[in-house]
Amino acid sequence: MKNIVLIILIAILAYNSVYFEKLSELADSGTSEFNFGAYADSLYNQGILKNDEAVNLEVLLNELKTDKDLAFKNYGNRLGIGSSAFFMTKIEGEVIAKTELGLKVRTPSKQVVEVDTKFIFGNAIRDASQLVQLTDFKTNAEFNALSEALNQIIREKEIPVQLEKINQGDHVSVTGALKLSKNQELPIQLLPVKLKRQ
Repeated sequence: MKNIVLIILIAILAYNSVYFEKLSELADSGTSEFNFGAYADSLYNQGILKNDEAVNLEVLLNELKTDKDLAFKNYGNRLGIGSSAFFMTKIEGEVIAKTELGLKVRTPSKQVVEVDTKFIFGNAIRDASQLVQLTDFKTNAEFNALSEALNQIIREKEIPVQLEKINQGDHVSVTGALKLSKNQELPIQLLPVKLKRQ
């Protein structure tokens, strides 16, 4: 009899100590308080768009030819070890092609730069902005979630509106993120954060 009572008691305790909650209910409950979308929107509108410190691409390319290490130190942002860095840069020039993938812009020095308006993914914009650090977040997953939210705002909301006003032959200014390694060859491809028809 004692064994039966003991077994029933253990079963009741085990049942009450384990429960499952739907993921949707957990999200709705406010357990995850950080709003990556709102933070990314603020970062973009109050930080990236208002930052006028992007280096002119032609200046950057000239300095890379003169002293690559110094150019990476002065203008690049690296979050870890390696030969790659992220740069926020700007160009002006003529749109010589407009496709579903983006723009090709020819600068006054005849440098042709590809502006990718479709595949805006990865961490280039977040890291080139130099406005956030890995230590600002508890995990890499959170740090990457910010990139995803920021890229989505730029790719789906901001750039399409700006792109509608631009046609082949127009003179434009572009601010965008660029990932370069010290061994990289041209062509240069920018992920835009701001497009403007001149």
